[in-house]
Amino acid sequence: MHTLIVGARHVGKSTLIGRVLTELGRPVFGFETRKEDGLADAVNGSPVYIYDAGGPYVQCPDRLVGYCKDRHPLVYPEAFDRFARRLCDPPPGSVVVLDEIGFMESESQPFCAAIMRLLDGDAPVIAAVKHNDTPFLQAVRRHPRCRCFAITPENRDALSGEVLAFARAQW
Repeated sequence: MHTLIVGARHVGKSTLIGRVLTELGRPVFGFETRKEDGLADAVNGSPVYIYDAGGPYVQCPDRLVGYCKDRHPLVYPEAFDRFARRLCDPPPGSVVVLDEIGFMESESQPFCAAIMRLLDGDAPVIAAVKHNDTPFLQAVRRHPRCRCFAITPENRDALSGEVLAFARAQW
């Protein structure tokens, strides 16, 4: 089974995933999306980039997936469409990291399809999933090969051990 960390923004989903991956010590594959507040401008807000999981955070035009200003996203679905092709073939022995799956990612049909193929597959997946209620996010959280762990400020420290034990038992 795959591992989904579900919670609100800034609750610690990515931090928990990082802890689990450090303990497992396995190679990673997949993506990380990051809002780069330090690169914000007055017109568009903060740019959001998609990076290779475990790789360097290099901001370049083909990795720009949108902007977020005052919690209002401007999404570039074509950037997610391009990145979807990179998700086709996880290397053997790697853990697939999907950090994060949210409303911006939901705007790209090819990206959503790539995520669902990964969840249908055998490569172990650990994902940060927003608690938003889009049809795609509901389908991810209800996937029969996934177990959801709800993270809150109150349980986030204790949850690391539970998620790690589950991941070790599954992978």
